[in-house]
Amino acid sequence: MSGFLLEAAVAIHSSVNAFAVGAYQVLWVVGFFYLVLSLGLYYSSRHLRAGAAILIGTVYASSFAIVCLINQYDIAKFGYIFIYTTPIIARLFFGTRLAIGLMVFNILPFLLLLLNRPLLTVPGFDVTLPASNTYVQSLLFLFFNTCVPLAVFRVLHELDLSALRYRQASAELVVSHAQYEEVFQNAGTALLLTDASGQILQANQQANSLLGRNASGDEEDLALFAWLSLDNSVRLKSPNSDESENMRMSAYRTRDGKLVALENISQTSTDHYIVALRDVSGLHSMHHALQLSLEREDYLSRHDALTNLPNRDMLRSHLQEILSNIDENKVTALVSFRLNSIRHANQQFGAHTGDILLRRFAEELSRVLPKNCFCARLRSIVFSFVVEQSRTPGEIIKLVERVRNTLPRELEVNGENLLVQFSAGIALVRPEDTEPDDLIRRSEVALDTARRSSDQSVTLFDEDDAQQIRRSVEIEVGIVNGLKQNEFRMVYQPKVDRDGNIASLEALLRWESPNLGNVTPAEFIPIAERAGLIRLISNFVMNQVSYQIRQWLDRYGDCPVIALNLSATDIARNDLLHLIDSSCHRYDIAPSYIEFEITETGLIANEALTIHHLGELKTRGFNIAIDDFGTGYSSLSKLSHFPAQSVKIDRSFVAQIGHNQKSEMIIKAIISLANILSCRTVAEGVENVEQESFLKEIGCDYFQGYYYYRPLEVSAMELLLAEMPAREQAPAFQFKLA
Repeated sequence: MSGFLLEAAVAIHSSVNAFAVGAYQVLWVVGFFYLVLSLGLYYSSRHLRAGAAILIGTVYASSFAIVCLINQYDIAKFGYIFIYTTPIIARLFFGTRLAIGLMVFNILPFLLLLLNRPLLTVPGFDVTLPASNTYVQSLLFLFFNTCVPLAVFRVLHELDLSALRYRQASAELVVSHAQYEEVFQNAGTALLLTDASGQILQANQQANSLLGRNASGDEEDLALFAWLSLDNSVRLKSPNSDESENMRMSAYRTRDGKLVALENISQTSTDHYIVALRDVSGLHSMHHALQLSLEREDYLSRHDALTNLPNRDMLRSHLQEILSNIDENKVTALVSFRLNSIRHANQQFGAHTGDILLRRFAEELSRVLPKNCFCARLRSIVFSFVVEQSRTPGEIIKLVERVRNTLPRELEVNGENLLVQFSAGIALVRPEDTEPDDLIRRSEVALDTARRSSDQSVTLFDEDDAQQIRRSVEIEVGIVNGLKQNEFRMVYQPKVDRDGNIASLEALLRWESPNLGNVTPAEFIPIAERAGLIRLISNFVMNQVSYQIRQWLDRYGDCPVIALNLSATDIARNDLLHLIDSSCHRYDIAPSYIEFEITETGLIANEALTIHHLGELKTRGFNIAIDDFGTGYSSLSKLSHFPAQSVKIDRSFVAQIGHNQKSEMIIKAIISLANILSCRTVAEGVENVEQESFLKEIGCDYFQGYYYYRPLEVSAMELLLAEMPAREQAPAFQFKLA
């Protein structure tokens, strides 16, 4: 730009002179050079290197034009001076190689100067302008005094600006480095700067402290993994990962035993790496504690808390595995032991002692069993173990007997020697077995059969026992449904006096089930007592009897005393008095119309409560009778405390009349004892005249049996009541609700 402007005067003046002397070719040369300079200016603002190339070409063209077009060689050779500036321009814009090339090329014009001869002479340019010397000197002056200094000033100015920017950048870099050091040292995280091979270039104080390095970093071991042990690495779940991702990270041991995880690795722009370390010793401890907790939870879910034996679920899993891989050439069995003496321990010493006895029994059982036996606590007092790979069922029975004989007969608990009595049931695995529950059920059926046997011996599963158990379950379910569907009904069996007149009735329960057929009380009553359903039956009977008495009183004006049975469970009910009083009040009947029969065994089951309830019932005006007398185990002193008014002689003694003198003597003793206790006597099960004669002869008061009447339906009973003379008026209805 400076050359373009400053040389304009020379160009215009030379053009005017050339035009004056007719040297028009000078005009073309000047015009050509200004066109080239214009292109250079144009490209210099758009493409710097293109503008620089045009500038170098213009310098060479100008120099050679001066040398070749001015016919005064002494003046013209000053044009070579311009050429010497081209290496500087080339170095600034194109680099050293082109600059050196031009320096070598410039030797050629230098040699021409030494030879003092022009390069060539252009025909037609032999004109000499009047001010040629002035023009050349002016150009030299302008170029070296103005253009080159201005270019150098521009370069120096740029250098000054660059130096200023460098100083500013350096100052900013110092500040940035200080800030980086501040952030790096106080990042709150252990940070390392490493190269690609893991060599530690820089570490903050936290990282040094975590790794156990000297803060000066002058140790010989500069590699990161020289401070971390790969051999003792562990895998931890990342606390920042989503549960679904389940990402895990590696943690490595330091020299002082801490666990360190490489939490994050970031690559810098210089192929270095920033590594963030984290002390996960606490996290690992927490993970370890959590793992132990989960293992403990899994253990507890599969083991019994009291005995530490596998529980029912784990036994089922073990049996499922056995059934999936059964060897038909071997015999496998599930054996169940029931600790029968636990009830005595609980009642006498408390549940805590019973728990200790269970635990001790489990320990002894595990000790005496073969090592390959899988032993589990099936339920509260039942333990089961699996016997595998036996050749015959006999071997299994011998093994069980050997275990029974090896187990101690007594165990010392809290200074007391407690009896160890148990039953054993065995169920053999069948080829068709696929469900563990079927095998467990069969072992429990066999166990229940053994428990009910007299000697509580080892019992092998039997289909008849299973059928009996299934029927018991069906009866238990059927009782509830039968009461809802009115399948139960009452029948009544008369009791007669010595003259054969009906003195009272006994209410008897009958059940005709659509599914089970006729189920006798001897079958369903014990099941109801075991299942806790006897309360429902007693409620039903009390309501039905009270209702029937009300019906007969309304129809006939009178009703015989009706006896109904109370079980040992009934007599111990806290709401017994309330139930009876409520029923009598509902149907407006006097207590004298009802008699309660309770067995001798039921009397002594809960002596204190029984005496209280029977005393209250007698006070209210109800009649009390002792049923099945002579079959229990009560002493005479205890019987004297019960407020009974009647004693019923059990049918088992009556049936032996005429056949067994001992039975006859027992009957005589019962009647004598009843007289002493001021009780009336009733003989059950009288079936012939010989029995009647004997009973009348020894002084029995009342009689009941097929010889007189069978149990009658309500309709048949009403026919008899219609023929009966009215008894004396019953006492007034006076008692308080319990």
